[in-house]
Amino acid sequence: MITLTGHAEIDQQHELLENALESLAAFCSEAAHQPNIACIECNAIKQKHCRSALISISGELGASLAGHSAYEEKMMELLPPTLSCQSHIKAHKAAHEGIARQLKKLSLQVTVDASLRKVGTMIMQVVGDWLGDHSSHFDARLVNLGGQGSPKIDFDSELVTMLDRHVFPNRPTKSKRDSATTAAMRGRKLEVRGRFESLSPAQRAVFWLVVSGKTNREIADELHVSVNTIKTHRAVVFQKMEVTTAMELVKKADVLR
Repeated sequence: MITLTGHAEIDQQHELLENALESLAAFCSEAAHQPNIACIECNAIKQKHCRSALISISGELGASLAGHSAYEEKMMELLPPTLSCQSHIKAHKAAHEGIARQLKKLSLQVTVDASLRKVGTMIMQVVGDWLGDHSSHFDARLVNLGGQGSPKIDFDSELVTMLDRHVFPNRPTKSKRDSATTAAMRGRKLEVRGRFESLSPAQRAVFWLVVSGKTNREIADELHVSVNTIKTHRAVVFQKMEVTTAMELVKKADVLR
């Protein structure tokens, strides 16, 4: 169970991560009808669909966790150089590095393991358990440490400019922005989310792999398809997301996080 920290942005990020975990529970279309069916019993088309969906979800999880880590590590830079704060920073960063390694290892299994449901369950359990422990042991503690200094650190107001410029461009955070600006940003997020949801599972997988910086050849090898297929998916993704470069696509991904 995730502990609410009372920090609007961190709690929102936790909610996004929870939503991605819920998607893991439902990525297999056959599970609802045949709970005990093994992946090997499905035909090649269904297996390919599930693999693409799982790659997309794990990619979204990885990107969200990376953004979450970047956000909190910027917060840590504002903490005073006390022994307790420095000890917390070291352990907190180690926790971020640990889940990144675990998720990367499990994500690699998605491309080679025949039992996709087993891998999906492992990802859901590892990330879910980590998120629950992390929110109570580290995130809530981080917010609390910010309230112990003299003067008290106002994370939200001090981080807005820094984070919107370097970590989450165009992402609304809890700040003193006027309501018109906030409404406009919310509208942009809904518009980008709508475009993303129009992508097929295979296109979403390509979306996140392009955002992660992989080349067409690397994506083709990971998804076990031809480079021409990736080029086709990539062209459709760019068209639906209304971008012309990978950098523009990264900015769209920042809005989704």
